[in-house]
Amino acid sequence: MKSLFSPFTRALFYGPARLYESGVRLRALLYKNNLLKTHRLTAPVISVGNLTVGGTGKTPLVAFIAQYLQAEKHHVAILSRGYKRASTGRVEVSNEQSVLCGPREAGDEPFLLATTCPGVRVVVDSDRSAAGRWLEEQAQITAFILDDAYQHLRVARDLNLLLIDATEPLDKAAMVPFGRLREPLTGLRRADAIIVTRADQAFAKAALQALLNRYCRKNIPVFFAAHEMTGLRRLTGESTSSEKNPASILEQKPVAALSGIARPERFVMDLQRLGLTVVLRRDFRDHHRYTETEFGEVLRQAVAAGAEAIITTEKDAANLPAEALRSSTLPVYAAQIEFRCEDETGLKKLIRHAANRR
Repeated sequence: MKSLFSPFTRALFYGPARLYESGVRLRALLYKNNLLKTHRLTAPVISVGNLTVGGTGKTPLVAFIAQYLQAEKHHVAILSRGYKRASTGRVEVSNEQSVLCGPREAGDEPFLLATTCPGVRVVVDSDRSAAGRWLEEQAQITAFILDDAYQHLRVARDLNLLLIDATEPLDKAAMVPFGRLREPLTGLRRADAIIVTRADQAFAKAALQALLNRYCRKNIPVFFAAHEMTGLRRLTGESTSSEKNPASILEQKPVAALSGIARPERFVMDLQRLGLTVVLRRDFRDHHRYTETEFGEVLRQAVAAGAEAIITTEKDAANLPAEALRSSTLPVYAAQIEFRCEDETGLKKLIRHAANRR
């Protein structure tokens, strides 16, 4: 990592990075001035996204919105690009009856949404506008949710939700490759509402508010939220595995933390906050698909470290080899995460208004 940000490397990438930033700004400007066409679907559209690469908790929020709209009697569809999937083109991940494919074809996050939100249609396609129109021809859809779509400007939306991680100071952030920003902070102006995740952690609230005051439109709502680890699902390698346990079953016990997510340190911190003792931490690249050999090595190291269980994320659970789970000598659990909002009533009102707007 040090060499990546050395003065020589920084100078080498400075020109391409500025060209990339200029291209991002130009694209946003062309859409803003209708020089690039925005497509509107028949049903209302709610978009969830962020300004940074890596996790801010989009998937739990998408699941929260989908489940709430289902409870409001909507026919809900989630549109995603299916990042890192092995398939190409359009894939219908689930319909109102069942999940139709696995995580390799769907991508781990769309597959997780399909299994977490039964009865919700999930479709992956790089062209979400075309996927939405296709789906409207196939089924009665009354609300669309765009997953990770803040920069996907081709689809018009009735509610544009932007997630910001409270523990990541955006005022000091830089654009890729020198930082984690996908686009300049001026992109905040497109948001209809801000959701500050990990707000249960210590963060500079005044600095964040100053940033929002500077870049956001006036008087847009700001919600403070967290992601609660609500339980542990035992992984047995069987697709129908549903054994759920309270997180307290491993309290004060030594565990190994296994993850292939954008911010693994936060997963470890969440486990420690629950009272678990992490004796081994193994981090892989985001969306990593594990081989039996890799899992076997993690298992060997976990046993050597004295761990009594291996805990991973729900996203990683979709990428673990079933045969390795079936033969594991340690119990393996997926930590279940749910979205929690301080002003849940206000957020639901905003979602309901957008979904019923047309």
